[in-house]
Amino acid sequence: MVSDIIIRVKCEPYLIRFFETLYGQSPIKFPKNSNFNTYLDVFLDKTPLDFKIPEYGDHTLEILLPTFERKDIRTFNYLSPKRQEIFTKELWKFFKITFRSEISKSVLMGLDRKDAIELFIEKFNLSQDCWDFMEKDFQRYLKMRLMRKSRRLNKISAV
Repeated sequence: MVSDIIIRVKCEPYLIRFFETLYGQSPIKFPKNSNFNTYLDVFLDKTPLDFKIPEYGDHTLEILLPTFERKDIRTFNYLSPKRQEIFTKELWKFFKITFRSEISKSVLMGLDRKDAIELFIEKFNLSQDCWDFMEKDFQRYLKMRLMRKSRRLNKISAV
């Protein structure tokens, strides 16, 4: 069940667009059994008395909190800066996994890497500013996979 309590997390605009495309407009409501809800359940803490609701401008990801069995979110609805940073890192990991998977599938289908990245950008309503870092990230990913594969082959041939 979803509550009406919203938290704000500082996040890159492309991540916000990505998650809005997956889960609907802000405030984001993660699926019931999502790992992100589990992270929130663990990370949420009591709101400090001197807490002021942050406003990060276009870097604000609003999340609609679900109800938790172990916590009353009317009291436990605060993410410390460090926990917020860790939560954002998990959002980034999910983005990278999805991005790399989608691009790999497109390349296996025979699409050019540039076209595959542009299709991903279009599919998830991202800005063209993302293109450079996505291209570099995918190149690093391919290089890393190639290195792992060559290490495995070296281990096998050494036996």
